[in-house]
Amino acid sequence: MKISNKIGKYKELNKSHFEEVPNSKAAINEKGATSSYKTMVLKLSKLANIQKKTEKLSKKNEEHYKSLFENSLDGIYKSGIDGDYIDVNPALVKMLGYDNKEELLSINIPNQIYVSKGYRLSLRKKNKLFEAQLKKKDGTPIWVEISARVIYKKEKPVYYEGIVRNITERKKAEEKIVHLSFHDSLTGLYNRAYFEEEIKRQDTQRQLPLSFTIGDINRLKLVNDALGHLEGDRLIVKVAELLKAFCRKEDVIARWGGDEFTIIFPKTKKENAEEIINRIKNVCILTSKHKIPISISLGTATKEKIKQDIKEVIKEAEDNMYRHKLIERKSIYSSIISSLERTLYEKSLETRDHAERLKKLSQEMGKIINLPNNKIDELSLLSTLHDIGKIALSEEILTSGRGLTKKEWVLVKKHPEIGYNICESNPQLAHIAEGVLGHHEWWNGDGYPHGLKGDNIPLTSRIISIVDAYDVMITGRTYKKAVTKKEAIKELKRCSGTQFDPKLVDIFIGIVSKV
Repeated sequence: MKISNKIGKYKELNKSHFEEVPNSKAAINEKGATSSYKTMVLKLSKLANIQKKTEKLSKKNEEHYKSLFENSLDGIYKSGIDGDYIDVNPALVKMLGYDNKEELLSINIPNQIYVSKGYRLSLRKKNKLFEAQLKKKDGTPIWVEISARVIYKKEKPVYYEGIVRNITERKKAEEKIVHLSFHDSLTGLYNRAYFEEEIKRQDTQRQLPLSFTIGDINRLKLVNDALGHLEGDRLIVKVAELLKAFCRKEDVIARWGGDEFTIIFPKTKKENAEEIINRIKNVCILTSKHKIPISISLGTATKEKIKQDIKEVIKEAEDNMYRHKLIERKSIYSSIISSLERTLYEKSLETRDHAERLKKLSQEMGKIINLPNNKIDELSLLSTLHDIGKIALSEEILTSGRGLTKKEWVLVKKHPEIGYNICESNPQLAHIAEGVLGHHEWWNGDGYPHGLKGDNIPLTSRIISIVDAYDVMITGRTYKKAVTKKEAIKELKRCSGTQFDPKLVDIFIGIVSKV
């Protein structure tokens, strides 16, 4: 009953009560009734105000909910127990790629929205947060997080309502993190952590014979030092691609360390693993003429009985790899020199003929001054690689034929130090590192990079600087015309005692004057 009706009825009841009582008592009863009436009216008035406020708040909440429903960035829905939408907000329509609300309301959720029916939770599991894959109108799958609940009336489920949040980007990020935790970011191969876990999984009777191969890239440090880490990374990627090309789907390849790779060959006999190694080596040989040839030392071992310790088998494979590296040392060394020479010739004005002339003249000088054989061998290698640091410079600087800018000249003057770092960090070239570093030092201390003076300059550097200067003068360069032998000798004499060791100049002039 409405509050106004209650007040009217209460008045009528009180009026009849006043008429029936005697006059002597009427005043008393009327006074009491009036007081009671006023109290009741006051209470009912308060109730009316409360009702007004409640209605106003209810209307405000309804408007707030409607605004939230319409403007939410997350999808909001209400659906029947049978799997049809009853209502959806604009965000859900947009999220699922439909043109309008009516189109989405006509879709059956289990059959057309979920990527798999298995993602849709049963009725008793609905009151919780869960993840699922939904299909957009165009079939594109998206990952969503759904917070759903079941609405009951008289203990009977009537409909679902829930919030849908698109978490596709989050899932991609999570997948990337998981991928990176098991894979090498540069090559895409498995990393060491995964490989060690995989060894434990594969170490079973069912996988025997289980073969392991370990490979080590030769000259990677040289490539990094000479051509930069970007070229070194490219070499690592090439090796990874080569190994993948010779492995089956069930084989496990991993990047074990900076320049090391490991492969697990399940159910593979030792002879089969060795055959794969030989195929890889043959492909490496075919790259010998490339700018950066692929060179890998490989070793393998096989677990044939379950009682064998897997760690000992891996160690055997590693030992075999180092044994092969030792056996192949001469060919590796030869390929290093060839690779460096080829790169230097391609990038600069240096030529093989120039190197051969330097080698012949410097060795002759070495013999005249009674240098030991090892120093004469150094001179032979220096003749080819004294300017090796130039491979780190741009071809524009090395071959332009124009005058260098101040900035370019600063770069050029760094090449002895670059060459020193290249040689010093490689055992096969370390013995010529000091000779490379000092070949632009001057007898009077005005040279570079360290301003060494007199006998403080390595003897091999002093010899090469004279021979190199002479050959450049008589053969010429794009930036300098060739001169006669007589003019070249005159220039050597002029620079004797300043740029060149005077005693060595005299010896060298004696050699070339006879020719």
